[in-house]
Amino acid sequence: MPRLDELAETLAPLLGGFLPRQRWYAGDEAPADVAVTTLDARDGDPLLVWLLVDAIAADGSRATYQIVLGGRPAPCDCEFLQGKGRVTLGEVEGWIYYDALVDPDLALVVLDKVAPDESANVARPLVVEQSNSSVVYDERLILKLFRRVHPEPNPDVEVTRLLGERGFPHVVPQLAELRYEGADLAVVRQYLLGSNDAWALAHTSLRDLLATPGPPEEAGGDFGPEAVTLGDVTARLHLAMADVFGTEPGAPKDWLDGFRAQLERLATLLDGAATPVSHEPVDLDAIAAALAALVDVGDPGLATRIHGDLHLGQVLLADAGWFVLDFEGEPVRPVAERVAVTSPLRDVAGMVRSFHYAARTGLAERGRDIDPELTELADRWEARAADAFWHGYRSVDGIDRLLPASPADRESLLRAFELDKAVYEIIYELSHRPDWVHIPLSAVRRTLALVA
Repeated sequence: MPRLDELAETLAPLLGGFLPRQRWYAGDEAPADVAVTTLDARDGDPLLVWLLVDAIAADGSRATYQIVLGGRPAPCDCEFLQGKGRVTLGEVEGWIYYDALVDPDLALVVLDKVAPDESANVARPLVVEQSNSSVVYDERLILKLFRRVHPEPNPDVEVTRLLGERGFPHVVPQLAELRYEGADLAVVRQYLLGSNDAWALAHTSLRDLLATPGPPEEAGGDFGPEAVTLGDVTARLHLAMADVFGTEPGAPKDWLDGFRAQLERLATLLDGAATPVSHEPVDLDAIAAALAALVDVGDPGLATRIHGDLHLGQVLLADAGWFVLDFEGEPVRPVAERVAVTSPLRDVAGMVRSFHYAARTGLAERGRDIDPELTELADRWEARAADAFWHGYRSVDGIDRLLPASPADRESLLRAFELDKAVYEIIYELSHRPDWVHIPLSAVRRTLALVA
């Protein structure tokens, strides 16, 4: 049996190779060094060790990650580890170590530590692409473990709690939270059994449309009514956020500074790329000029806290209605940018960009079976969804007070935020899904053509 007081030091040499294999690791390379803090440990078979790991880059910069490890005597013929080499740390002194959340027994231990007032019998890890890790318990509770840990409060926990306390009906009830020295580590919420996210609903609509071509509004799975409701919920979210966090005059200069910082991150990424992006040049100067022109408006409207990463995958339809998830903001951006007040139009732009993603990926599902007629249909679906969303959004009483009074200023700012979102998407796709980078690149070309 390994000594728990020495375990972190023993495992530290393996963590540098473990981190880059994880979907939630934000670095481009393995850390030059790691520093480990043990938060908790449990003896026995299986044992559990709960760590905060500082990944230290060659330039001395640090990023902190949360890793909960399980350990069993080797060899471990455990079904839950079959085909999961990515989450296996390795063998040390006759014990095999791995991500504890994939172990059904240890996942229940983790729940007890985060939410001691709750209990469960069955744990089911969610195997999806995300920057955190989640486990469902008894199809009733869901635990989210934050992998990248920041010293300040996590926006997802903070915003969900405050909106829930206000009585906003479109957030999932928050049942328990775990913190360490002011940092949010994990949260447990009600699990919405039988819910579907809007991304899945949009793809169902697109499959119906592309399989039986015709006007999008006449398709069997017309997405228009859902888009109207999503617009309504988003406007009500913004009014609730304004009520909780307050408002201040919009600051186009600050927004433009944020756009330029994003472009600098893209420029740095492109400079380090081994190959050109899809063999297409990215005209950063043209993007910068377009953003400056689009944000130069007479009336920017008001600024408040917003969702920050609103898209079809962040909204669930359950028996009780629509629920908005994941208020962390865009993981590529620094936390200070994510929690800064800004125009609600940034969230509108995020959803509009998501309609474009749905249309493009819906086409891609058909493989080579794509012709100009289907491409036009997908474009019409996208335009109809965006128009319906905007109609639902603008129909909510009181939302106009947050927006620019001039329709021209609204359109200009919306295009600016859409273009900035596409720049963010290029960065994200280059880092995680290079095969998808053509989607935001096409959006950039489209916007630049409209502004020219």
